[in-house]
Formats: sequence, C-alpha cells, structure tokens
Amino acid sequence: MKYLNLKMWGPFYILGVLLILYIMWTVEEIRPQGLALFITTFFVLLLVGMNFYIIYSEIKAHEQKEDKNRELSGLEPLPRKKGFLKKG
Repeated sequence: MKYLNLKMWGPFYILGVLLILYIMWTVEEIRPQGLALFITTFFVLLLVGMNFYIIYSEIKAHEQKEDKNRELSGLEPLPRKKGFLKKG
C-alpha cells in the first residue's frame, strides 16, 4: 500500500473541505450568523489540521514499519525520497 492511497483521496478531501467552507460562508439558509460563523469556521479548520496531523503520523508509522520489516528480513533500507518541503 503506497502511502495509504493518499494520492487518490487527498485532492477529494481538500476540495470537500473548501466546498464546505464556501457553502458555509455563502448559502444564507444554512449560514451561521455573527460570532457563530467564525467559531464554526475555526472548528472546521481545527478538525482539518488535526486530521492532517493524524494522517501524517500514520504515514510516518507506516514508513518506520516498512524499514523495521526490511531490517528484520536482512535487506538494505530503501533510500528516502526528498519531499517538496524538505531541504537538502
């Protein structure tokens, strides 16, 4: 399982969150009023941030598990690919 299929559902997740925020701010029938609008927006963004952190932790745990399995089977560790946020 390559990165837990993030390439498949990641863009759909991002578009879904943006769509929820857009609808919440524009559709008058369901739009919270006043302070409630900012509180609900904060909670949506907080949940998105927590979800990102949990998924990032799962990816790191998955990589560590693969490395440990390769080490236990006597194979060389796989070379790490550089991400777009990592320098060096």
